[in-house]
Amino acid sequence: MRYKLLAATSALALTIAGHAQAQTIDYGSLEQLFGEPVTTSATGSPQKATDAPASMEIITADDIRRSGATDIPGVLKHVTGVDVLQFGANDSDVSVRGYDQPYEPRLLVLIDGRQVYADFYGFTPWSALPVELSAIRQIEVVKGPNSALFGFNAVGGVINIITYNPLYDDVNTASVTGGTQSSAQGSVVSTFKLGGVGGVRISAGGRSNDDFSTPLPALSDGTRRGNNRGAIDVDGVFRLGDNVQATFEASHTEADQTDLTSIYAYGFDRYGTDSVKGQINADTSFGAIQASVYSNWLRYQNMSQNSTDPFEITNQVSVAQVQDTFKLGSDNTFRVDGEYRHNTMDTANFHGDHVFYDVLSTSGMWDWKILPTVSLTNALRLDYLTLGRDGTAPANFLSNSYWDRSLTQPSFNSGLVWQATDVDTLRLTGARGVQVPNLLSLGGVFQPYGGNTFISGVPTLAPTIVMNYEASWDRTMPSLGGVFRADVFHQTNQSVLSSSTSTAVSQVNGVTLISAANIGSSNASGLELSFKGHFLEDWHWGASYTPEIITDHFDLPLAVTFVDFQHTTPNHIVKANLGWAHGPWEIDGYLQYKSSFYGTTLTPGTYIGGPTELALISDYVAFDGRVAYKLNDWATLALSAQNASQSSQRQTAGANVERQVYGTLSVNF
Repeated sequence: MRYKLLAATSALALTIAGHAQAQTIDYGSLEQLFGEPVTTSATGSPQKATDAPASMEIITADDIRRSGATDIPGVLKHVTGVDVLQFGANDSDVSVRGYDQPYEPRLLVLIDGRQVYADFYGFTPWSALPVELSAIRQIEVVKGPNSALFGFNAVGGVINIITYNPLYDDVNTASVTGGTQSSAQGSVVSTFKLGGVGGVRISAGGRSNDDFSTPLPALSDGTRRGNNRGAIDVDGVFRLGDNVQATFEASHTEADQTDLTSIYAYGFDRYGTDSVKGQINADTSFGAIQASVYSNWLRYQNMSQNSTDPFEITNQVSVAQVQDTFKLGSDNTFRVDGEYRHNTMDTANFHGDHVFYDVLSTSGMWDWKILPTVSLTNALRLDYLTLGRDGTAPANFLSNSYWDRSLTQPSFNSGLVWQATDVDTLRLTGARGVQVPNLLSLGGVFQPYGGNTFISGVPTLAPTIVMNYEASWDRTMPSLGGVFRADVFHQTNQSVLSSSTSTAVSQVNGVTLISAANIGSSNASGLELSFKGHFLEDWHWGASYTPEIITDHFDLPLAVTFVDFQHTTPNHIVKANLGWAHGPWEIDGYLQYKSSFYGTTLTPGTYIGGPTELALISDYVAFDGRVAYKLNDWATLALSAQNASQSSQRQTAGANVERQVYGTLSVNF
C-alpha cells in the first residue's frame, strides 16, 4: 500500500510538473497536493525538500513574517548552516557552511531564476536587491556547490528567492515600519488581475536610517552618512494560448550605505541597479521548453576617498538561456540546457575601457526513478569562458592581448535519495563546483601605487575548484510533530582566491603588481543536526547544532592575503527558536550562540589596504524576537527586535552591532 501511494503521488506530481514547468509554477496547488512547501528548482519536478538531490531548506512566507526581520540576511541568519556577519545597520555578508568574509563571493543568489549578485566582484549587495519581503513566497537555501543544477558560480551554496506568481496568487499588502537608528521604512505589493489573460504585480519599497553609532575600527572613513534604499519591481505573467505563457520583469533600485569593504576598511558605498527580463514557457511535443533572456546593469561608487571623484564601476551582464524538460517513460526525466552570458565592466581609473568575458555553457540532467522509493539524479555542466579587454592599454608594459585567454571547466551534481521507510529518507550526494575569478580581479582595476608598482587585476588567475561529499538522514517523528535531520559533509577547495593582497605578489615585464592571487587550498568538515516541529497545536519550535572545522593550506600569510578561514569560522554554532500563535496573537523568539572565533582586521598603525591581523571575538549569544497582534481581518501591529540581548555587542572585528527595535503596521487590501 505504501509503494502504491508513493507511486500514485509521484505520478500525479510529475503530471503537474510537466504542465507547470511550461505554464510557470503554481506553488499554491503543489503545496495543497504535498501538504507542505515544495521545490521544483533542482530537477524540474515538484519535490519535498527532503526528497531533493541536494541539501535544501525551504523558508516559507510565514517564516519570513514571523522572523521579525526587515531584510533578507535577517531572515537567513536563523537557518541551519547559514552564517551571517553583520558589519552595520544594513551591511551583512552571508555564507553557507563557513567561509564568510566581507563581499562574500561564493554564493549564487537568484530571484525567480535571475541572478542578482554583483558580477564585477561576485558578492551580493543585499540592500540593492529589487524584492520586498512581503512579495516572497519562499526562499530555498541550497547548501554546497550546485552549479550543474542551479547555474554559474554556485560554489558555496544557492539562495533561491521565489516570489508570488501574479497569475495564480493575489497578494495586496502594505506596511510601514519605524524604530531605532532613526529607521523609517515602507513597502507595498499590489497584484492586478487581467481576467483570464494574465496578471501583473507591482512591488515598491523605501528605507531611511542611521548606521550604528558604535566606534569604527581605525583606518576607516570616520564620517558615517545616512543609509537609504529605494526599489521598484514589476512582474507580469500572460497566457498566449493553451500551452504558452510569457513573463516579463523590470526593476530598479538605489541604495546608499556604510559598508565594510573586502580590504577591511569601512567606506560609504552607493549602488544602483536596473534589470529587464523576458521569458517564454511552452508545452510542446518535444517537452516543456523555457527560453529566457535578461540583462542586469549595476553602478557602484565608493564615496569614501573623494565624493567629487569617487571610485566608480559600471557592470552589465546579459544572459540568454534555453532549456527543455522531458520524460522518457514514467521513470526518467531529462533536462537539457544551453546558455550564453556576456559580462563586462568599465575599468576603474580607465573609463571607457572594458574587461569582459563571454561564457558558452551546456548542461544536462537525468532524474531516474530506479524504484518507487529510490531515485538517482545526475547533472553535468560545461562552461567555456573567453576573456578579453578593449580600449587603451593600461601601461606600456601591458597590451590588450594579455587578456586573450580562455578556460573550459566542468561541474557536476550527483544525488541518490532512498525513502528507506515511511519516516526515514537517506541521501548521498557528490558535487564539483567552479568559482571563476571576478572581473575586478581579472583586470578591472589598475591604479598607480608608487614608483613602478600598481594595484591591478591579472588575467592569469585560476578558478577555485570546490568538491563536496555529503550524507544525510531525515526522519519524520509524527509523535513529536517534527522532522529530525543529520547532515555530514566534507569539502575541498583548490586554488583558493584572495580578494586582494597587501603587498606585491607578481611581476609582469618588470612591473610590480599588487593583485588578487591563488593562495593554496582549504578543507572543511562539518555536521549539521537539526530538529523542528510543533506541539499542543499552538506551539512550534526548532533547534540546530553545527560543528565545523576548516583547515587552510595557504602559501602566503594572512598579513598579505587578508584570508584566514581556519580561524575566522566558528567551530560551534547553536540556533533555536520557539513560537506561539493563538487567535490574534503571534509570539516568536530566536537564539543564536557562536563559539569564540577570530575576525580579520587591519593592523593598527598601517595604511588602508595594508597588512591584516586576527582579532578575537569571544563567544556570544544573540536574541531576536517578535510579538504581533492582529487588529482585525486586514491589519496587524507588530513589535520586533534584532540583537535584543545587549544594547551593543561584539559579533565581528568590525563595529559592534546595536540593538534594533521596530514597530510595524501592515495591512492587506
